[in-house]
Amino acid sequence: MSDYQITLHRDEILLANLTVSPARYVEMVALLRERFPQSEGFSLHIQRRRELRRVLEQSPEGLRLLGIVYSHEEVPGHA
Repeated sequence: MSDYQITLHRDEILLANLTVSPARYVEMVALLRERFPQSEGFSLHIQRRRELRRVLEQSPEGLRLLGIVYSHEEVPGHA
């Protein structure tokens, strides 16, 4: 499973951190660029987040998810 981490900055100050599904990624980036233009000092930093592995615990009650380890890669051309 993968999704996108989008951070919105203004003059390099972090304003928001969003997790976006692949189904809404193109729509969300277009909306953010429209509402927060670069000409006013805004910038987007986008990373693709992919699951590397899941940490599980098995007990008499069944399996329980303890955590997920992710890898992050920068999406080029969106600074």
